[in-house]
Amino acid sequence: MIGTSATTITTTKKVMNKFARNAGIDEFLEKALVEAGYGGVDIATSPVGTRITLFVQRPGLVIGRRGMGIRDLTEKLEKNFGLPNPQISVVEEEVPELNPRIMCARIAQTVIRGTAFRRAALWAMNSMMNAGALGVEIVISGKLRSERAHFERYVAGVVPKSGETADRIVRKATTDVLMKMGLYGVKVSIAIKNSIAPEIEMKEPEVATQSAGLSETSKEQPTATSQPKEAGAPKSSRRSSMSKKEPKTENENTQN
Repeated sequence: MIGTSATTITTTKKVMNKFARNAGIDEFLEKALVEAGYGGVDIATSPVGTRITLFVQRPGLVIGRRGMGIRDLTEKLEKNFGLPNPQISVVEEEVPELNPRIMCARIAQTVIRGTAFRRAALWAMNSMMNAGALGVEIVISGKLRSERAHFERYVAGVVPKSGETADRIVRKATTDVLMKMGLYGVKVSIAIKNSIAPEIEMKEPEVATQSAGLSETSKEQPTATSQPKEAGAPKSSRRSSMSKKEPKTENENTQN
């Protein structure tokens, strides 16, 4: 029993150390790739090495001129976190407005440049809704207008709060901004429409498909009128037999 518990503790410790390392890498990349629009990272460990996939808005800023940027980033990750043979690949976000981490960074940068937080939040909310989001919620907290801290919430559309639906379709991200008045906190929640497949699917009625199949078969079969007629054949045998009969005379009627 002692050996089993020791093995369990060692396995749990390895898993926790791995999670801590991945969280440190994520935090480092978020600060290093602010200008590139950092949207997340996927870390996969294999016997060959560690594969790191970066999701960014501007891949050119990460790669750099002649690949110098990505080489420098690889050296820093290998030195700071001890990753064995890191292989970095950069993926561009197709719709950055539906990535909460990118939108958090946009709001933070807009506020730092001097724009009012309300205008920055409303602009970000409108851009996310125009990109096709089901719902958006933005919460900005801190010493916004006075010495007393409070928060303001901006909501558009529908954002589920609990249940399996909320876990599957809602994506969340948080960040902070250091201003003169103090520290601002920014939280963005985006509900994605296509995250869950529809439970009910409309199908075409079977009557329409059957009628279409019957019409196709009728086109394939030749009709009776389309058969070739024999040369010299009479049009109507009944009419020809009736025409050969001669009417009775008056003498025959009287004799009868």
